[in-house]
Amino acid sequence: MKIIKNNFLIKDLIEKKGIRILKKKLIDTKAVVVICGPTCSGKTKAALNLALLLETDIVSADSMQAFKYMNIGTDKRDTEEFSIKQFMTDICDPDYRMTAVEFRDIARNIIKNEFFNKNKVPIIAGGSGLHIRAIIDDLMYAPEACDKIKMEIRNGIKIKGLDYFYKELKKLDNEYSLKINKNDERRIIRALAVCYGTKRKYSDYLNNWDKRKSIYNCVMIGLNTERKALYENIENRVNEMMKKGLLDEVKILYEKGYSECNSVTQAIGYKELIRYLNKEITFDESVKEIKKNTRHLAKKQLTWFKADNRINWIYVEDNLSQSELIINIINIINSKVNYEKN
Repeated sequence: MKIIKNNFLIKDLIEKKGIRILKKKLIDTKAVVVICGPTCSGKTKAALNLALLLETDIVSADSMQAFKYMNIGTDKRDTEEFSIKQFMTDICDPDYRMTAVEFRDIARNIIKNEFFNKNKVPIIAGGSGLHIRAIIDDLMYAPEACDKIKMEIRNGIKIKGLDYFYKELKKLDNEYSLKINKNDERRIIRALAVCYGTKRKYSDYLNNWDKRKSIYNCVMIGLNTERKALYENIENRVNEMMKKGLLDEVKILYEKGYSECNSVTQAIGYKELIRYLNKEITFDESVKEIKKNTRHLAKKQLTWFKADNRINWIYVEDNLSQSELIINIINIINSKVNYEKN
């Protein structure tokens, strides 16, 4: 990772652009900087360089980096060599079912205790839109549906068929039923379990997400690049991960008994290689699947982030240096941060 702290442009930024003054204002107003965007857009590198400038640390908003033993495939970076802490990584085993609410609560406690209480600027960086919003926004969450209720619905589907329960969902929450496919068993079970368990419509919780009201004084910055370049970055990253030993990492997870746990079966790079180890596909097919699924992930991430009009976008072109990128980020922070103390 290229670090630019000693670059002459950054020195000029520190001396002439008032970075120390900006840092003080960010601390005084308890501002939170969010750097987001699709995978392979350069978020981590930009966050690290910004953290060096502001003499602070990073909160990872990557849901899969929270799991131990999943390092290469989630592209975890060693920030300790730069004396920067990265919170929300390696906090649980792969078989632990961490909800977005639990992720939120841990991250918010970290922001309070490790940043605000220590006069540091929180930098949240990652591509998990759900988890970013969970941390920064004041949202009403659908409670975790009881496993017992879900099991009862699954057993009922075997007897009465999925169509029966889709019609049941239409009766209880017609608004949500119209948003999903009548064959989407997972979503039907989830919504019905919430309806049965809370006596409220599942859509009541979802509608709250459109408000996008943050509990923090946030400056949100999105990084994006031209699609061809993004896909080339994905191709190169997957190839590099394979060289670093992603297959061996997956084998270790397999041997530890984690091959069927939720995190591994969902994480791109892991689920495809698990299929290879199970002799369902060839190795070359698994690598192609990783690249294809990563491209699909990038599209989904962009769709999610583009719906949030709070995000200030920077298009990272080939000729844009890291120094220029950081200066653009600093300029956005300068123009957007709310300097009125909370």
